[in-house]
Amino acid sequence: MEIRILMITGLYYPVIGGTERECQKHTESFQKMGFKVMVLTQYMKGLPEFEIINGVSVYRAIKPTKPWAITYLFSVLRFMIKKKNEYDVVQCYGLFYHTTASVIMKYIYKKKVISRLESAGQKGDLGRINKIKYGFLIKLSWKKVDKLIAISKEIYDDLVNCEVHKEKIFYIPNSVDTEYYTPSLSKRWDSPMNILFVGRLNEEKGVNILLHAMKQVVGKGFNDSSLTIAGDGPLRKGLEEMVNDLEITKYVKFVGSINDVIQYYHNSHILVIPSNWEGLPLVLLEGMACGLPIVASNLGGNREGIEDGINGLLFTPGKEDELASKIIYFIEHPEVAKQMGRMCREKAVALFSLRNTINKYVELYKSLLA
Repeated sequence: MEIRILMITGLYYPVIGGTERECQKHTESFQKMGFKVMVLTQYMKGLPEFEIINGVSVYRAIKPTKPWAITYLFSVLRFMIKKKNEYDVVQCYGLFYHTTASVIMKYIYKKKVISRLESAGQKGDLGRINKIKYGFLIKLSWKKVDKLIAISKEIYDDLVNCEVHKEKIFYIPNSVDTEYYTPSLSKRWDSPMNILFVGRLNEEKGVNILLHAMKQVVGKGFNDSSLTIAGDGPLRKGLEEMVNDLEITKYVKFVGSINDVIQYYHNSHILVIPSNWEGLPLVLLEGMACGLPIVASNLGGNREGIEDGINGLLFTPGKEDELASKIIYFIEHPEVAKQMGRMCREKAVALFSLRNTINKYVELYKSLLA
């Protein structure tokens, strides 16, 4: 069966956030399988309007102006009509104006439409459409797609609570290439424990909570440990100032945005995910695949990877004292940390491998096109 897919995402490589990276993994995997795949995304100044990235055709043809929402929608629709004979399935990343355009194409040109929700709760996909301008356009259309993909059980529950029939919802979690992300074979666990954060430096990631927790870790005498912050974002300057104010500059290092973070996973002993809200973070899955014990905020997506006390530790979001105590526990019990990291690796391979995830998408496409 010939499968032709149009992927629509707000941003794409070289932007490397979680959604963007997941979309890129999907497109390149399908391309290697012989599917025809193309990506539609927003135009970015300094980048070509069309290029081929690792065999995938990428069109930066979404060019919103004013009014932003309406021109975004029509920009997507214009491209979809122009290319209507080159795809059969549309896969949208996130509920957004491109969802509305895709549903229009479904009814006019009989295209199959899949929409993937990226995060849960009031800050997630469903919560956001109640707050953005012209959100009613998305409200009128999103339930009319053919299938909805929930990347976490929390998102699945959100959809059920919105009275979406369960037959319409597919649970397909985010994935990790467990053949690339593997544990370090040379790591020593009797050396000072290196703590790692990976992610965008914005409000949702809770890095300020981690810095206050690190102040407590150092203050309680564990001053041979260090924290590496890999990532960039709008809060970086303020967070660097916070490190100075907390007098922990000796123990915290900002390394900026990293294209390939595996070396940091290999050089670290504890991964911390202090988010205030999340979907199913790729950092969690990558850390698990690399055999790291993880301290994560007790949120729906994190709970799918981490079982508290089994392969990691969970703490109440925003509670810096609790986070500090969990980090200290791992520092004081390196053998427990090592064993939990081993169990993380086993779970990542069993439940979140890229190969298994891609197979689930292929089954979904075939069922829609049958």
